[in-house]
Amino acid sequence: MRRTALLPGRLGTVALAAIAMSVAACGGGGGGGGSPTGPPPPVTSIVFTPAGGGNLLLASGAGTQGATLMLEVRTTGIQDLYGIAFHLSYPVGALHFTGAAEGSVLNAGGTMQTAFQIVDSPPGNLVVGLTRLGKVSGTGAAGTLMTIQLTGAASGSGNLAFSSTLASDSSGTAIPGLAWSGGAVQVTVVPGAR
Repeated sequence: MRRTALLPGRLGTVALAAIAMSVAACGGGGGGGGSPTGPPPPVTSIVFTPAGGGNLLLASGAGTQGATLMLEVRTTGIQDLYGIAFHLSYPVGALHFTGAAEGSVLNAGGTMQTAFQIVDSPPGNLVVGLTRLGKVSGTGAAGTLMTIQLTGAASGSGNLAFSSTLASDSSGTAIPGLAWSGGAVQVTVVPGAR
C-alpha cells in the first residue's frame, strides 16, 4: 500500500490551491459550456426584387429591415426632368402604405421649390405626383426622386407595377421613350417577431 504525504503548513495549502485553480481553468474549454444553441428565431422579412433596367425604377432603399420596406423611386438621369406622375400598385393583402418622403433630385437638395403628393386610393394603388415649381429648368441628375414606406401586413407576394406614367420637361411637354421599371416583393410575417 502506497501512502502520499501531504505538504505541511502553508506550502501545502498553496499547492492545493494551485492544483484546484488549474483544474477549474481547464474545465469546459472549447464548447462554451451550457446547452447547444438552436437555430435563430424566425423574423419578419420583406424581400424586394427589382425588375431591372429603365429610366425610372424601383429599388430597395436604406432602412429596409424586418417588416419595413423603404422603396426608392430612382431616375438614371433624364434630360430636363421637371416633374413626374404615376400610379404604383402593390399587393395590399401583404403590404400597407405607411408614408413617403421626397428625395433630393427634383428639389436639388432643398434649393428648388417642389410640390409632392401621394395618396393611397384605393388601398393598393398609390397615386403620386412630384414636380418643380416656377419658371426653372429641369434636371438631368440621377438619384432618388422619393422614398415610399410600406409595412408588412401578412405573408404573401406580388408585383409592384407602374401605370398611368408621365414625366415632363420644363416646358410641360411629356418626355417620350422612357421605361418605368417596377419589381416583385415577398413578405414573410412571423407573429410576435419584429
